[in-house]
Amino acid sequence: MPLRCALFAALLLFTTAAACSDLDAFPESLDGKRRQVIHLPTVADESRFMVELVPGKYEMVDCNLRGYRAPLKRGTLSGWGYGYYVLGEPRPAPTTLKACPEGNEARRFVRVRGEGLMVSYNSERPLVVYLPEGFELKYRVWRADKTLSDAHSK
Repeated sequence: MPLRCALFAALLLFTTAAACSDLDAFPESLDGKRRQVIHLPTVADESRFMVELVPGKYEMVDCNLRGYRAPLKRGTLSGWGYGYYVLGEPRPAPTTLKACPEGNEARRFVRVRGEGLMVSYNSERPLVVYLPEGFELKYRVWRADKTLSDAHSK
């Protein structure tokens, strides 16, 4: 009988753990910012990869270069040790002041640039980023070449 109880308890513990999502520890919003999630595929040598986070939003813009500036800060869930990122409040970046032809406006993705937007590749945990309302997250995976080049003394 004790063996049966132990097996039942182990089965219950396993099914409860399996029912929990990796995201259950992360709040859906943090300080009024929405949670965005990236699940990365497993690769052979994750140390050769980096993830470039590209936050931004779609806007009607003319031919001038537009953008936002904001830092990306890393946080850790207390009690869990899981990392997450929070984008600071985006501010308009300096822009060009070209005279654009009439009717040149188009809807384009206007990027946020700033510190900390390149993060380590980790397929074991979801990559969680909190963004201000109205902004969305795109990303790009960068891969280092296997070949190392020599530096020369001059």
